[in-house]
Amino acid sequence: MKATRKHFMDTLCALLAADEPADPRKAARYYWLHRTAATWDDARRRCDALWMELVRGIPDDVDVDDVDIPPPPEEAEVDALWAQLNDVIQNDRWPKELYWGGI
Repeated sequence: MKATRKHFMDTLCALLAADEPADPRKAARYYWLHRTAATWDDARRRCDALWMELVRGIPDDVDVDDVDIPPPPEEAEVDALWAQLNDVIQNDRWPKELYWGGI
């Protein structure tokens, strides 16, 4: 899983660093990728902050991994956005509205 996440992040960073394409069909994907990655990053940061709040009250002598803490609802948003980005990176599968017939 760790290698997959590293590959994911490396590829995502490379795609985000690319110049805006001149082809309007490719530009739609470019903009979608930038918007979705920014939304994912924001959701991930909010979720991380919520996790920190959830574990803050656990005493120091208790291992956090031994405590059953339900994930914050925001984690579902992070996972859903990650799945969309991962489909693009791993499978070149974009949202249906970004295929040539939908643009």
